[in-house]
Amino acid sequence: MIAPKKQALDPRFVRLDASTVCQLKCPSCPTATGATGQKLGVGSLKFEDFKKFIHRNPQVSHVELSNWGEVFLNPDLVKILAYAYRRNVCLYVANGANMNHVRGDVPEALVKYKLRRITCSIDGAGQETYARYRIQGDFNRVVENIKAINRWKAKYHSPYPQLKWQFVAFGHNEHEIARAREMAEALDMSFFLKLSWGDLYDLPDFSPVRNKELVGKETGLGVSSRKEYLAKYGRDYVEHTCCWDLWNAPQINYDGRMLGCPINYWGDYGNVFDDGLDACLNGEKMEYARDMLMGKRAAKEGIPCTTCKVYDRVKKDRSWITEKDVEKVYRPGRRYILFENKILGERGAIRLVAFISRMKESFRQIRNTLKRGRWDIRLRADASVLSDQSHPLSLPLPLDEDKKWKPYFLFRGPTKAIRDFSCHVSVLVNGCSPHPPHAHKEEEILIMLSGEADLLLPLYPGDNGQGRLPLKPGECVYYPPEYPHTLQAVGSAPANYLMLRWYAPNPKQDSDGHGFGKYNLYDSLARDEGKEEFSTRTLFEGPSQCLTRLQCHTSVLPRGAGYAPHADAYDVAIVVLEGEVETLGKRLASHSVIFYPAGQRHGMFNPGNVPAKYVVFEFQK
Repeated sequence: MIAPKKQALDPRFVRLDASTVCQLKCPSCPTATGATGQKLGVGSLKFEDFKKFIHRNPQVSHVELSNWGEVFLNPDLVKILAYAYRRNVCLYVANGANMNHVRGDVPEALVKYKLRRITCSIDGAGQETYARYRIQGDFNRVVENIKAINRWKAKYHSPYPQLKWQFVAFGHNEHEIARAREMAEALDMSFFLKLSWGDLYDLPDFSPVRNKELVGKETGLGVSSRKEYLAKYGRDYVEHTCCWDLWNAPQINYDGRMLGCPINYWGDYGNVFDDGLDACLNGEKMEYARDMLMGKRAAKEGIPCTTCKVYDRVKKDRSWITEKDVEKVYRPGRRYILFENKILGERGAIRLVAFISRMKESFRQIRNTLKRGRWDIRLRADASVLSDQSHPLSLPLPLDEDKKWKPYFLFRGPTKAIRDFSCHVSVLVNGCSPHPPHAHKEEEILIMLSGEADLLLPLYPGDNGQGRLPLKPGECVYYPPEYPHTLQAVGSAPANYLMLRWYAPNPKQDSDGHGFGKYNLYDSLARDEGKEEFSTRTLFEGPSQCLTRLQCHTSVLPRGAGYAPHADAYDVAIVVLEGEVETLGKRLASHSVIFYPAGQRHGMFNPGNVPAKYVVFEFQK
């Protein structure tokens, strides 16, 4: 019997290293030790090579430029940015840059040509601490370069490039994490605390974390090192995401050598500039490597994965990559990018895609309805307004093994100000999604209660190039209207999550409102740990497309404390995260959901022996 021919891979996202040159001497980096230079060479991507690559591969519409070196040392960077913009290709520097040397014409080019994202590696909140690891680096110069980009963003009225402050946690800088987070917010940057990776490359453990409890709280993971992460979660911190790149985001060296993933620097799978992307990506050597990672073939000499630590762990744990892990992820092509960059703008393009998606979903529902021979009226026009209510939850939720996904609706209906408001909890089997990526007019908030999932976001490529964003217990996300999304459960346990969904016409709204965001609830609560008084901390606040004000904050209510009954002028939803509260005549434990409609008097008391921690959402029309 002839085996079916494998479908050739043709990804829209690739990683093309702009440079393997770096001016810093970071102790845990193979580039600083000279290891990568010995194997990959020390050089930069030439504009002519980039131009030919983009011309020869019209399917490629997203390119990550950073990996082993410093992007901003590439002398052809401005020409690369301009050409990519002209050919409707999105560029990223999401893997990381130190931004110590940025030529005078570069900040404007980054904004003008809409580079999508920069992750800036800044491991300190001042020169002395920063330079302990980023040896030969200048903290103040980095900050000034970021400010220069922000000035051009303001001049062009552009959200690009989105800026992220990446802070690797060490023993010598752990005391500055909070200060760095504040500075990032002041510079309009997101903040990401990363665990050190020295063990990945057999390098000395530089400056081990001292205050493990502090770092565990700041990361929101409850661990301070990759070894602790493996022990607690049963999987590696790096996990499979770097291996997935052999399918959906292949890594290419500046001279065209196909490396496959961003960790490999000791071997290659051919040369893309000489042999072509298709020949390298779908060649025999790469096919063999992918089969190794899926457990279909034994390790073989000459395949770079054979000598990789990540593969060793995968093989030892038999945690092979599955078809679900690497199924093709939708990413916008060059036509969409043309509309976004030069015709409709970011919001307009999102709405166009969402409209098309919604129309497809509507036709699908109509077709299914006609097949059933009846109309399914989901919300009656004469439905009474929602009253105050509470819903205790017991996790894990009961699972439907046949359907793989089971939602449990807690309430749905109108309020005095919101036309349609609903809440449900769901349980999702590992590897499954509740539906394909879809978009709708309603706004949504998702809270991960237990288990883990990856958000699948067609319009958010993400740092790993997969269109995926991991979501762990205690994290939540906000979806604005018309933002395509779904999720996929990952890990050994089913994912249990809660959804709040609402819609209200808002003719007074003259801006786009709050954008997509991801937030760590436990990270917010950790900052108020040990306080003896009632405390709150805002995660986000502002207008949305449906509301004049959407606000989210976490609260800590000490044992024996409470507040007197009062009425709010807006609807309020609360999810208890830890401890117990007493309200509406009931004693409610963790994971309980509470809803107070506008104008309804309510109070709260902590009858337990530990502080009660909960998250509050306020919906003001």
